[in-house]
Amino acid sequence: MSVKKPIILDETGKNMVQEMAKQNALLQILAKDSIKTLTDDWGSVQRIVRAGSAAAVFDFGDQFLDKWKDTADSKEYDYPWQVNHFGKVELQDGERIDGMYIQAHYAHPFGVQFSQRAFLACPDGLAAGTYYFSVDQNWGENVVNGDIICFTLTQDVPAGGRVAGCFRAPDVAKSTWKIYSYSADGKNILETVTPTFEAAGTNLGVMKHNARSGNFNSVQEMAYGWNRWKTSALRQYLNSDAAAGEWWTAQDQWDIAPDQLKTKPGFLTGVPAELLAVIKKTKITTYTNTVQDGGEADVTYDLFFVPSLEEIHVQPQIKGEGDVHEYWKRASESDTPLAQKGTYPQMRTFAVENHTSPQNVRLRSAHRGNACGTWHVSASGYVHSHYAYWAYRCAPACIIG
Repeated sequence: MSVKKPIILDETGKNMVQEMAKQNALLQILAKDSIKTLTDDWGSVQRIVRAGSAAAVFDFGDQFLDKWKDTADSKEYDYPWQVNHFGKVELQDGERIDGMYIQAHYAHPFGVQFSQRAFLACPDGLAAGTYYFSVDQNWGENVVNGDIICFTLTQDVPAGGRVAGCFRAPDVAKSTWKIYSYSADGKNILETVTPTFEAAGTNLGVMKHNARSGNFNSVQEMAYGWNRWKTSALRQYLNSDAAAGEWWTAQDQWDIAPDQLKTKPGFLTGVPAELLAVIKKTKITTYTNTVQDGGEADVTYDLFFVPSLEEIHVQPQIKGEGDVHEYWKRASESDTPLAQKGTYPQMRTFAVENHTSPQNVRLRSAHRGNACGTWHVSASGYVHSHYAYWAYRCAPACIIG
């Protein structure tokens, strides 16, 4: 079958062809060497995505050069964003649109705790005095079934306040443990005391290792935080433009503020307005642990998020936390998902301020077998779960649509 070339009969037709040729030439240039010229024009990138042409113009790993400013220190970083993935995304109103996933190429300049937790909720307050509780299970070197933890408060805990402490309990000596009383909003420490380990005063009961009971949180969360992305301090940080001290809100009666709240404003305060204008708050699915949260799928709608195991091409504990990002599949050098608890130097992420310094980088996937572990990729490339308490760095991602 032969195909005839069209005959242009008038100037209008000729002009249309010329304009189409210009557009095609532009797309070819963009697809090769000149993507960096769009760094001051995120609107152009968005128009290409909305036209359904992003996959034809951009390649996985292409970088957009931009800035991020730590407004607390008035320090600006070169902050390139890499193209990770193309696909349909769902907005909060249910609309599905074309989206382009981009992710910070380097690790954020500092870490934020995924979670920090109290062990005792005080909905009616707690009078000054001496109290003790015991634990029901061995854990590590320093937590023994039947251990008693006793503390004396000299100040009343207000209604809605909480009591925290024994952080990192299984891994640090009892002589280093402290107990802290907190304000009703979970942001301010009211008093710090040193516990003893013999029964005295009022018996508060037995704290369970991996389950909440009444006003008691679990021992796991007391020591090392909560691994639920939906309620995490990291999620709040990445999606807030509030000032230091304002971007975090307690998600339940045991939540206490991350250490970074007092000194760092929300992540969005450092993101250029041009980028914020083109990204969408999209549906993110993350499964909870099966120990105390039921193992169900949490749905959040986030501007910025951190990837899941599944998205970085590592075998997930459960499927459904997003499609594999082609960028990470190529980086993995594997056709099949990488095994958990393997070391993969090619999967490392380096510091934004020092491109030869690999970092521990947080993922959002919870370890489903405990309450306090979230997955991450270590500085060596080791993919494993570690405690939510630690202020690991992250490489945030977002979706242009």
